[in-house]
Amino acid sequence: MRICGFQKAVTPLESIMYSQHRLMIGQLISTRPRTLRELAERTGISIQGVLKHLEILNKMGLIQERTVSRPKYLTVKKAYSLKRASLDDFSRGSLMIVNLSAEREEDTLGVARDAFADLNGMAEELLIQGRRIKDQSRRLQRMIDEFSATKSRLERLIESLDLDSEEKLIAETVFTEDTAEGAAKVLSKFYGCRNPDEAISEVVAKVKKAG
Repeated sequence: MRICGFQKAVTPLESIMYSQHRLMIGQLISTRPRTLRELAERTGISIQGVLKHLEILNKMGLIQERTVSRPKYLTVKKAYSLKRASLDDFSRGSLMIVNLSAEREEDTLGVARDAFADLNGMAEELLIQGRRIKDQSRRLQRMIDEFSATKSRLERLIESLDLDSEEKLIAETVFTEDTAEGAAKVLSKFYGCRNPDEAISEVVAKVKKAG
């Protein structure tokens, strides 16, 4: 017997994040057009592997193939970039921060009086903004690490108390829900507790006595 169900559609960002190599390729070609050889060397996979990832990105409508019609200095005539999109990865450690955004419509740029100065200024601005985002991600990572450590200490403390299994479950619910009312609703709805307020009061009293 086969049981069929509905599967949640995978978004382009989720599909990219499922593969570290695809994420690396996406970020690389988001910065500027890249050749197959450069993508293979920077990601550590074969050219055939790069082509497979590019094909997946192309099916999402994200790939633009760039060609050089009459190369004077280059030997490669083809490169790949993201099509009207930007992909940025600011992940650090176990913290994953990835952004995929469509290119915004901007006012038409006039001819720059000093194109080199403008390009150089924008490049420096991008570097500064990128460093700021990475610095914020480091701070967020520390906050997440502290949060995880506090959770672990809470679990260990409850486990160390002289409570039976039911009381420990109630205690964990009480000290992880935002309010006592929220804990009572959880115990009533999901654990069939007929008198959650009384159960909570009894366990809290035991915890206070133990402390």
